[in-house]
Amino acid sequence: MHYHKTLTGKQKRVLDNIELYIKAKGEPPTLDELRQNLGFKSLRTVTQYLEALERKGFIVRRKHARRNIELRAVDAAQHAATLVSIPVVANVGCDDLSVFAAEARDEFLQVDQKIIEDSGEIVAVRAVGNSMEDAGIKSGDYILVQFTSNVKSGDRVAAIIGDMVTVKRLERAEGVTILYPESKDPKYKPIVLREDFKIAGRVLCIIPAAVAEVSDVTAVAEEEWR
Repeated sequence: MHYHKTLTGKQKRVLDNIELYIKAKGEPPTLDELRQNLGFKSLRTVTQYLEALERKGFIVRRKHARRNIELRAVDAAQHAATLVSIPVVANVGCDDLSVFAAEARDEFLQVDQKIIEDSGEIVAVRAVGNSMEDAGIKSGDYILVQFTSNVKSGDRVAAIIGDMVTVKRLERAEGVTILYPESKDPKYKPIVLREDFKIAGRVLCIIPAAVAEVSDVTAVAEEEWR
């Protein structure tokens, strides 16, 4: 899957601004011009975004040049055609159901359409805890969840229990549903359920936190836009 094409909404805003500047002026912006255009307070914020965009393959920066930003061979129309916005609706407790499902965030991921093609309505949630680390889900990672109740034993699901949500591997047997953690740590126990819960959806894929750049870059961006 093309995880390198995953952008946060704020990263896409920076990339769009670079593209518009180049189309208008015929050359890339300087760091300070980009800072002013985006309303940032510091050049370090701009640098963090450019580092993320370069790692994800959208730009190349030349050394020892004042206007050193070069776009890769992908224009804005191609971005619009291949990237879709996925809302981040809540954190998900992968440990002890300690995170409320209703904790919404004003945040979006830009995701390659090929990842979610023909999957219906998709949302992203952020994992909390490491009870699913053997399934490749670590605390802080983004989980793409397809809204569906059509799941089977063995599927990884987002399950709502009361007013909370958790991600686990589902198994059904003899009138009960068991939600299994996927971790060798013995402190994580299966959750056995009979009622008062529902399946919110099936886990479609995982976007590692390091790839989605949801830590330092997002935190700085939110501070700058207050």
